Amino acid sequence: QKDFNMTSSSSFGVGARESSARAMEANGEIRFEIVLNDGKDISLERLATLKNIFAAQLPKMPREYIVRLVFDKRHVSLAILRDKSVLGGICYRPFYEEAFAEIAFCAITASEQVRGFGTRVMNHLKEQAKKDGIKYFLTYADNYAIGYFKKQGFSKSVKYLPRASWFGRIKDYDGGTLMECYIHPTIQFLNIQDTIAKQRAFILEQQEKRFVQQIFKLPSTKKSKKKKHKDLLSDESFTFLDAIPGLSELGYTDDELRKLARPNDPYGDKQREEINSAISLLDKLKKHDAAWPFLEPVDITQVSDYLDVISDPIDLATIEEHLADNKYRTFADVKSEINRMLENCRTYNGTGIYVKTADTLQRALDSESRKLEEALARFHAIYDAQHDLLS
Repeated sequence: QKDFNMTSSSSFGVGARESSARAMEANGEIRFEIVLNDGKDISLERLATLKNIFAAQLPKMPREYIVRLVFDKRHVSLAILRDKSVLGGICYRPFYEEAFAEIAFCAITASEQVRGFGTRVMNHLKEQAKKDGIKYFLTYADNYAIGYFKKQGFSKSVKYLPRASWFGRIKDYDGGTLMECYIHPTIQFLNIQDTIAKQRAFILEQQEKRFVQQIFKLPSTKKSKKKKHKDLLSDESFTFLDAIPGLSELGYTDDELRKLARPNDPYGDKQREEINSAISLLDKLKKHDAAWPFLEPVDITQVSDYLDVISDPIDLATIEEHLADNKYRTFADVKSEINRMLENCRTYNGTGIYVKTADTLQRALDSESRKLEEALARFHAIYDAQHDLLS
């Protein structure tokens, strides 16, 4: 299990703390250097100091494990230096052929924290990665580190780096969350503050140019109370909408008003409520951090035996397509499909990170379903009661 003890400023290093570290670097007070185990005395001294910082700031990490990785010649460290002192840094292992690197340790000495060094060293690491042809970072983070890595542009899922590139090459840590960061080749990470400031200024300028406030003074609608409309889907409803003061001034065409009055809906009221609830459930699950393995169909070119094990594959994108094609009639239909998707994952994988992710998404599904099913039950009860009174 990895344990980090760091804080940072706003996302991608654009906060006030990183400004302090940036100023110190510009003044020559601190610098950032790559350190390798090349056998030189100065390198070994710096690696030993980094090892001590990691051990002090990551108390749950076995010391012998830290020593082994920091001095491993396949690992690289990026150190923050002030004169001859090491203030902290990042230890990582690059996989050049696969174009990604795994971050093993990241820490700043206790007396120098909350000064933006953590953000600054990560931005330097991204620039170094660009030079080395590294496009992605992966790391396992515990609950204390997730916030820091999210602010540095990491997401709590692996969406972009193909599974075949990293699976089996990095160690699976119990209790850790696998996080990914894509290193965009055109972003200048060390100058990102200037970039964000220019973007904000540009957006504000365009808003001032394009935003024209129009206020329509509506006449009194007392007389309109005499106009009676029984059915919003009838021809009379279009006349009623057309008569609403302000609609024509806002630029609605006759066709647009007719669509407002008579939407194309293949469902009845009760079924529509069921489908709306299913759409809401699907939207929430797609945004969940554990949804990443299920967003698209399994790529059978990479998992060649998948169809030998799973005879009826399903995924969130396919469920969404079926919803759009009106293939589901009830909320329960959609929930059943999602449950089948998660069970397929467990059947094929047995154990490991994908099953853990499926279990996490299962808990989210159960929680959201309970809320939506309770709301549906209330809707159906009210609908049936009103229908009985009118019939």
